[in-house]
Amino acid sequence: MSVEIRIRLASEKAEEYIAYLATFSDEKLENHLDIIHQQSVIAEKEKLTSSLELLEIWREQVIQARILKAEKNIPTQPSAIELALAEMEAQEEKSEQRQEILREVSSKRITNKEEESQMQEKGNPDNSEQLSLF
Repeated sequence: MSVEIRIRLASEKAEEYIAYLATFSDEKLENHLDIIHQQSVIAEKEKLTSSLELLEIWREQVIQARILKAEKNIPTQPSAIELALAEMEAQEEKSEQRQEILREVSSKRITNKEEESQMQEKGNPDNSEQLSLF
């Protein structure tokens, strides 16, 4: 996508972008500003005026998002990656809980079978020790 199209989109959708950016953490917004600054230094050295214009629009949008976030006390929304990681951790925890339950049930079954076996040996009339009538 050309820089001119990106400039046009950034300007047309500024409110939408700012509202979206306002859901980022302060740390993430600060990181965006740092990256934009680094890119601006490179664009200035390379004399890329269109890129500088786009980067300035983005910088203004990030600053406006930080102001909006502070004024409206907008909570930070977790990223899709953070949500996916949290979901994976929850699934892993459930799996571990299930494994523990299975171990407990298996352990109880083994104990019950051993007790049953001992009871049968003691009380079973078919037991060879008890059949010695002759």
